[in-house]
Amino acid sequence: MKKVELIVTLKPQVLDTQGEALNRAVHELDHDEINNIRVGKVLYFDIDETDDAKIDESVRQLSEKLFTNTVIETYSYKVLEEVSQ
Repeated sequence: MKKVELIVTLKPQVLDTQGEALNRAVHELDHDEINNIRVGKVLYFDIDETDDAKIDESVRQLSEKLFTNTVIETYSYKVLEEVSQ
């Protein structure tokens, strides 16, 4: 069994209203060195599979059908560790 970290973000051309709001708030707190905040989501899950090709197939299929809106979002993932049972 392995642990997967899936990162989902808006595509660069999509307006990120949450990011814009945070950017304004950060500047109001006098942190002008911070810019271009983008908000996304991170999903962690265990997968009961050891074959890398099968892991890739499962993660891609679920990401494109369930975890992301591929019209406006993009995703990346990595296998973090082996999970002991």
